[in-house]
Amino acid sequence: MPSTRDLRRRIKSIKNTSQITKAMQMVSATKMRKAQNQALQARPYTQTLLTVLAQAQGKINIEAHPLLSGSTGTKRGVLFFSTDKGLCGALNTNLMRIMNSELRIMNKQTIVYTVGKKGRDFVVRTGNDLAADFENQEKVEFRQASSLRKMVIDAYLKGEVGEVYLLYPHFLSTLRQEPRMVKILPIDQGLFNEFVTQNTQEQGVSSSEFLFEPNMDQILDFALTHFIETQIYQALLETKASEHSARMIAMQNATDNAKDLVSDLTLAYNQIRQNAITTELLEITSAGAALE
Repeated sequence: MPSTRDLRRRIKSIKNTSQITKAMQMVSATKMRKAQNQALQARPYTQTLLTVLAQAQGKINIEAHPLLSGSTGTKRGVLFFSTDKGLCGALNTNLMRIMNSELRIMNKQTIVYTVGKKGRDFVVRTGNDLAADFENQEKVEFRQASSLRKMVIDAYLKGEVGEVYLLYPHFLSTLRQEPRMVKILPIDQGLFNEFVTQNTQEQGVSSSEFLFEPNMDQILDFALTHFIETQIYQALLETKASEHSARMIAMQNATDNAKDLVSDLTLAYNQIRQNAITTELLEITSAGAALE
C-alpha cells in the first residue's frame, strides 16, 4: 500500500500535468477555430473550379491532355499528409492504417511523398520508398501546394509514376476526422460527368450556355493544373483543421482523466490518513487504559 507521502507526490504531479493539458487544450481550441474556418471557406472555390471543368468536359480531347489520358509509369505515387507533432489522438494512426491496407490491396510499387514528420517516420519504419519529405507548416500557404503540385505532375509526366493519390484526414466535425485516399492523377473524367449531371438537374444549366475565351485548350491546360493544385491545398487545410480538432479533444480528455485520477487518489489518501489517525487513537486509548 502506498504511503501518504507517495500519494501526495502523485496528486501534485497529476495536478501539474492537468494544468499543462488544459493550457494545450485552450491553445488548440483557438487554432482549431481558425483552421476550421479556412478549410470550410475553401471548399466552395474547389466546387466552382469543378463546375468550370464539368461544363467543359464535353469539348475535351482526352488524348491531347496527358493529365487526363494517363502516364506511361507503372508505379503509384501517394502524397501522404500527417502531422509534425503528436498528442492528437488516433489521427495519425488511422492514416497509417489506411496506408497499410492500401499497400496490401494494390500490388503496384508505391512511391510516397510525405507532408509531416509522423508520416515520414512511418514510411521509413515500414521500409517503403520515400521520395520526398516536407514539414507540415503551422501556417498553410498556397505556395506550398504549388510546390507539391509541380513535384507530382513532373513525376507523372516523366513516367516515374502512373497514378497519384492524396491520403489525408478529411475534416467532418470537431469530433470526427475521416481518413481519405483520393486519386488526383490521371484526372477522372467520371468525376466531371457525375458533377455536371447533378449540376444540370439541380440548376438546369447546360454546357452549351457557356462561351470560353481565349480558347478551350488554353483554359483547359490552366484549369486542369490549377484543379490539382487546389485539391492539394484543400488537403493541407483539411489536415490542419483535423490536427487541431483532434488535439483539442485529446487534451480535453486528458484533462478530464487527470481530474478523475486526482479525485480517486485524494479519496485513497484520505482513507489511509483516516486509518492512521484511528490507529493512533486506539494506541493512545489502549496505553491510557493500561496505566489505570
